[in-house]
Amino acid sequence: MVFLRPIPTISAGREKIRRGQILSERVSIIIPTELKQDLETLKSRMHLDLSTLIRLLLAGSVQEKKLDIAVEEYKTCKKSLGKSAEFANLSLWEFIDELHKRTVGLAISPADIEDEIRRIDEGEYDQYIPK
Repeated sequence: MVFLRPIPTISAGREKIRRGQILSERVSIIIPTELKQDLETLKSRMHLDLSTLIRLLLAGSVQEKKLDIAVEEYKTCKKSLGKSAEFANLSLWEFIDELHKRTVGLAISPADIEDEIRRIDEGEYDQYIPK
């Protein structure tokens, strides 16, 4: 017979912490009435509760903003290709595809090439090799 113990959760202020990681945090905002009405409409059409809908929309918006910033930093040579991809939470190849979609050319420096060779040697891209 196997007994499963629940993972201990402790409260720290308004945060819930499990194994040293913050699971969630309460945030309060004031929004315009029109936006609230739009959220209610989306909530009904998507069959979601309001909190879940807002979390989904916010997560998507944050990811899109991070991608916009990463592309801009790469375009203006403030960050390397690898660092920009990492900030955008994309693989290098996904980030290159995104640059292509946005008609941003590649400017690969010798340091970028060395970094990619190191990553290949360390097996970081092995998951993409067909077996």
